[in-house]
Amino acid sequence: MINTCLKRNWFAIALIGMLLTSCLPENPAPMPTAAPPTPTIAPTSPSMPTASTPNAQPPTPTSIDYAMLDLLAQPSHARGYLTTPNELLRIARLANLGIEPYRTSMQETLRYAENMLNAKPLEMPDEIDIRDSDIENPEYLHKGSQYVYTWALAYNLLRETDPIRAERYAQAAHELVMEMPRADLQVSGYQKNTRLNIAAHISQWVYAADLLADWPTANGIPFAESDDAQILKGWLARTIIRYPYNAAYLRANNWGAWGRLSTAVIADYVGDASPLYVQGLIKTPRLDYQIDPAFPCEGDNLSSCQTLDASTVYANALTTHIAYVDGELYEYNSQTCDGTGSKSMIRPDGGMPDEIRRSYNCDTTTLEEPYDAAARYSQFALDAMISLAELAWRRGDPSIYTHINTETNRGALYRALRFLIDNNVRFEHSSLVEIANRFYTYQLNVEANPERRAELQALVARDLPGLLKSQGQWPADINWVLFGTLTHGFAPEETLHPPPTVPPR
Repeated sequence: MINTCLKRNWFAIALIGMLLTSCLPENPAPMPTAAPPTPTIAPTSPSMPTASTPNAQPPTPTSIDYAMLDLLAQPSHARGYLTTPNELLRIARLANLGIEPYRTSMQETLRYAENMLNAKPLEMPDEIDIRDSDIENPEYLHKGSQYVYTWALAYNLLRETDPIRAERYAQAAHELVMEMPRADLQVSGYQKNTRLNIAAHISQWVYAADLLADWPTANGIPFAESDDAQILKGWLARTIIRYPYNAAYLRANNWGAWGRLSTAVIADYVGDASPLYVQGLIKTPRLDYQIDPAFPCEGDNLSSCQTLDASTVYANALTTHIAYVDGELYEYNSQTCDGTGSKSMIRPDGGMPDEIRRSYNCDTTTLEEPYDAAARYSQFALDAMISLAELAWRRGDPSIYTHINTETNRGALYRALRFLIDNNVRFEHSSLVEIANRFYTYQLNVEANPERRAELQALVARDLPGLLKSQGQWPADINWVLFGTLTHGFAPEETLHPPPTVPPR
């Protein structure tokens, strides 16, 4: 019947098509503008959003509700780290309308999710026992972090349009995220890369659990309120957080950046479900941290640990980040810039000496290769710092993103990103670029400080997604931070809003 009607009215349809085409803008779309804050999400039981009306007319750009603020304000148990279930549903709806970059990035994410589902199952080790400096050890922790987060993304992208397929991903993510906590998997000690590897991988396991927050478990209880979620929180609090917590305070380089991120993420996720068991630390007169021998927090002897509440641990992770990037804390050893007569920080020009020293000396201001060790490790450190800034923004505090020490001009994330761009690095860590680009594009339109606004204007004017495309790094997919184009990309005609926020613990 539909085909017959189309044949009879071909002339009318052609005329309508010509009229619609004539209404499209001839000039490029303007830069996205900022908008009032997104409503805070109330952590109560969510209702399933209504699917789009069948046979609805294709939307025109002017009729599309890009923001979907009503959807983003729907109740959810998720706290939100890089994204939320409601944001992913919004992304899926825009992708299904064929809007870029949503369409391509969603297709890419779902392709990865399916390939991971069909891959050889990962085998959990008997213990996390890292005896070398390989960042990908153990494979279960490394690849598992990619699998579990990708499946949690896929579940939320498909739950409205393909619930059967979505459920497969939710169940796969749930089983993987719970395997280590159910086994009460232990860690052998603080040796070698243990602190870094746990810090660099564990946050994505938490992100995945949070994206399953509203998923109804077998007895109908949302995962966030289930016994499994409490088991996960207890394991993170008793067994895991001590390792990133150690790196957060004792290390000035990328180890410390990842340690502070994962410490903040775990503290925020666990909340008041459990005290956090960590080493005691002493700040010395030389402005570095040392382990308090009274609280070594070793093995399963929890009495050797100091216990802290989540609010304190989260807040201290943010202030410690500021102190390190401002160069107000030190790490003294023969390999660090602090220990060799220079200074660990984010410099006024945006360089990070303790990452630059991997190819040059600490005070080098120009990188000669697009992806040498200095370029790689600088991106690796910035991955964690941008993710921490995003977490803080989602708790109502954009100050990590906008920080600069007004006395020394140190500590600015936006200058660290600009330093890498100006040195023509290859952004294989492309998600950090997408995440930063969304914030700074929004901030450009609300920034009150004229000097910072000029810097952000210059940064955004570099067309960061276009830069990634020119390098063959778009859309952002699998790296240390995953699928940044999916979670933070936007169409040129959009009006940008802050993400949904919940109060800090």
